[in-house]
Amino acid sequence: MEIKIQSRNLEITPRAENYIQKKFDRLERHLSQISDAKIEVSRSSGKSQGKSVVAQMTLSTGKYTLRGQDTGVNLFAAVDAVTDVVDRQIRRLKGKVYRSGQSRKAARSAGQPETAALDENDLDDLDRDEAEEELGQLVRTKRFSITPMSIEDAILQMELLDHSFFLFFNTDTEQYAVAYRRNDGGYGVIEPETA
Repeated sequence: MEIKIQSRNLEITPRAENYIQKKFDRLERHLSQISDAKIEVSRSSGKSQGKSVVAQMTLSTGKYTLRGQDTGVNLFAAVDAVTDVVDRQIRRLKGKVYRSGQSRKAARSAGQPETAALDENDLDDLDRDEAEEELGQLVRTKRFSITPMSIEDAILQMELLDHSFFLFFNTDTEQYAVAYRRNDGGYGVIEPETA
């Protein structure tokens, strides 16, 4: 596994590189199918004397992306903290994938359909000027590749990223959809419908 290390306002020494490599090796022992690994470290520009190094780690496992961010008083403390965050996500992922596999086996043995498939949603595009008037200034546009997945996998990915919504391509309906976390603790899926 090749690790991409990026730094901002911070020098990465060979000792720090070795330390980061050891942390990724630890994570790879817990999740062997890591296909892409990236860590970004930066020194915060705040004037507080507290935690001043921010580390963000991203792991791709083909179907899922794990991401964590944490801070520390120095590079080593920040890397330790973010490694712990991602390690917890790996354990949660393995537990949920195992449990969902068990429920699918039980449903198959009982002769029940696994889950009902829902359609997906395409978000309406707002004109840039309208968006700036209604919501303030547009400050970021994000692009990412979409891996086809089931609704259950999309919800799991959303939880792993700690987002409140997740755009995905539903393999059952072959359309885009948005999974989201409801205020009551449940989940919802927004399905597209042509007007």
